[in-house]
Amino acid sequence: MNDTKGPTLIDARGMGGIIAIDGFDYQLWDCLARIPSWVSNPVFEQLIFEGLEDHEAKFFSPHSPHRAVLDRYQAKASTLQPAGVKEVFENFQTYDEAHPSTARVHTLVMPSLPATLSWFTSDKNRVRKARPFYAPFNTITAANEDGLRSTIVSTYPGPLGEFVADTVEVHERNMPDLANAMATFTTQFNIVFPQLDVSSRKVEAAFDALAKLVRNSVGAPIGRAILIETLETAIGTSLPLPMAFPLNVRSDRNEQDEASLEIDASGFSGGDAGYPAPPVWTTDLLTPLSATSQWLRRHDVVRIAPRGSYRLTTAFALGWSFRSAIGFEIDIPTRDSLWPTDDRPVEGSLPDWSIRPATRLHGGRLQIAIGVIRDPTATLVASTEIPEDAIMSLHLPSAMMSAKASQASVGHIKHKIDQAVSSLRPVGIDMYFVGPAAFAVALGHRWNAFPPTQLHEFVANKYSPTAILD
Repeated sequence: MNDTKGPTLIDARGMGGIIAIDGFDYQLWDCLARIPSWVSNPVFEQLIFEGLEDHEAKFFSPHSPHRAVLDRYQAKASTLQPAGVKEVFENFQTYDEAHPSTARVHTLVMPSLPATLSWFTSDKNRVRKARPFYAPFNTITAANEDGLRSTIVSTYPGPLGEFVADTVEVHERNMPDLANAMATFTTQFNIVFPQLDVSSRKVEAAFDALAKLVRNSVGAPIGRAILIETLETAIGTSLPLPMAFPLNVRSDRNEQDEASLEIDASGFSGGDAGYPAPPVWTTDLLTPLSATSQWLRRHDVVRIAPRGSYRLTTAFALGWSFRSAIGFEIDIPTRDSLWPTDDRPVEGSLPDWSIRPATRLHGGRLQIAIGVIRDPTATLVASTEIPEDAIMSLHLPSAMMSAKASQASVGHIKHKIDQAVSSLRPVGIDMYFVGPAAFAVALGHRWNAFPPTQLHEFVANKYSPTAILD
């Protein structure tokens, strides 16, 4: 007898899909229509058809306690009445209470919502589409979100309404027969891969091949690689997937990017809230970055392409987390171009750096001030008790102009710091950096075999400690 408190694969609900599968193609068709979008998402790992839900997709998630999250779908071939919709939402909530922090979203799929609930998808879509436009205006964004939440909670009072507002979606998808299902899949394929010139016959072959694969794998995981292989074999060409792994570093100024793996650095954006204490940088930023690095190495990914906006500490930590010593290369974005970390310098690439060594340690630690255009040394001396002769100063009075200049500068700086560490033998390093974030990424990428390094940000006319690289 199964007496567990939550849904399992062998209780009555878990077995329901297996029993009904032969006559329930709608579930399969909805699953197939989502596969192009899933395989284009770099953090998608696997799908399962008829697991704990009609179909579920698993994604790597560095900020999740499980390092993975599920998108769960329940597909109904006919329109439910309001009471039936509520029952599905309650089942979603039961799962979520039994298995917290495992599902990112629960989605009910059916041809249409009943008339009294037609506002649900239209209101959610309206708020969602407007988010990027209103992102800089916190009060407008909050008002939109609060208005939507209030409507949902008034329809489903109490904890159910809060859960639905946070975690539930409804997709209206009308597929009464195979022809409509094929058309839906073709539309989704062309939306996801618009650059491919593939005949409708080949897209239909891809639909058939995926349908066979999924039907033969009921209740078992299907990985991203086999889905891509199945699609590419059917269409006769490679999918246009990125060569460098896309990684979006989200600050408090930019929106989510579903085409990238997301690192949530919004809490490390400074501003009126300031910066958190060093332990928070470790748990909420460095640990997810480390988990991402390990996950990418397991998948043999060696090149990343970061995007987004981020402060200097986050930039340095990003480069350090994907440093050259553990096998990564980075396509560092700048305003005008990319700075690949494997764009090796040539003779004449090194800009004219001014370097003044430290003659002693301060508190047993090496103090390093690096500045591009502006030299932070004078500000550091004025705002701290660190004597000037205990500061190793490295200053470039002009702008950094190219990837080669960046890489030559990183090699030069690292060599000089190596010499200082060997000579003074500090127990740790305090780093004070002023310059472009791209150069901070490049410097962090080569920051290896040094003592534990405390990074700093300049806030309210003083330097505050941020992340510790150890």
